[in-house]
Amino acid sequence: MTLHVPDPVARTEVHAPVPTEGPSAVPAAPGARSAPSEPVPFRLWTLSDLRVDRAPHVLPDPLPDFDALLVPGGIAPGLCRSVRWLADALGGRQGRRPVVLVPGPAEYLDGEPVGEALAEAVPLGAALGITVLHDGAVRLGDPLRPGLVILGATLWTDFALDGVENARTARAHARSRWTVTDRAASAPGVPFFPHDAAGAHARSRAFIEDALNAVAVGAGPYGHMPNPVLRDIGPGDRAAVVTGFAPSRSCLPPTLARPVLDPWRVCWHASALDPVMEGWGAPAVWIHGNVPQACDLRLGRTRVVSNPYDPDDPTNGFDASRTILV
Repeated sequence: MTLHVPDPVARTEVHAPVPTEGPSAVPAAPGARSAPSEPVPFRLWTLSDLRVDRAPHVLPDPLPDFDALLVPGGIAPGLCRSVRWLADALGGRQGRRPVVLVPGPAEYLDGEPVGEALAEAVPLGAALGITVLHDGAVRLGDPLRPGLVILGATLWTDFALDGVENARTARAHARSRWTVTDRAASAPGVPFFPHDAAGAHARSRAFIEDALNAVAVGAGPYGHMPNPVLRDIGPGDRAAVVTGFAPSRSCLPPTLARPVLDPWRVCWHASALDPVMEGWGAPAVWIHGNVPQACDLRLGRTRVVSNPYDPDDPTNGFDASRTILV
């Protein structure tokens, strides 16, 4: 799908409604686009892990200057509840600027099966002006200028952060101690087990990798891929990835990244996608949630950013108006 945003250069508002195609579709833009000389900058406002079920939260007033709001999950248990809260908290103040919500693990902790939650939340979000992304993409920008393609996925952990050979042990511990299993569901009455997360991770990772390839090929002088996962990427387009889970151990604070006790716990918080950020077609930025502290670092060719809220730790680096230029 394609969302038009206020032109990041001219700041002239242009908007098109969210189309109804599948989550991986990027519809063709009208007219041809010439190769750009420089990327078009976008101001991305991001925040996550608000957990409004634990304590009330109010978004900044006035809102920060931004071109799009990207939320990598953690608003509240219940995906539809999170969509409604975000719409109510914004109160229409975003105007025509896109709002993208990528579910984190918290959004599935109400016991509604993952598939059913998404089936309800995607159309609800569209009706409220919020794009809910699950293994899907949305393009930001004017169709006649270079844009930013947002790739969104929960990216459940694969429990293999310490190597595939140790993933079985990590999953075994998680089966009885991972809180997601106690509260999420893969089907009515069926818990969401660690092997479900590992399977969902494989699908999301494949989508992200294939979509990044499609953006890199479509945006460059390479012609077109046969049957790409994303279509009609234009010259100069770039990619940004938004995930509910962290893509690298480096995104975690030291006490969590290298724990002395319960070393398998780190596998519940992140996966090792460092090669994706180091290789050809790496995204310009990767925004994620579900970590206790904010981070802003560079891994390979990618800037990695998180901005989680923690009411119990005012020193965790959270900034309610955090906006990055990409």
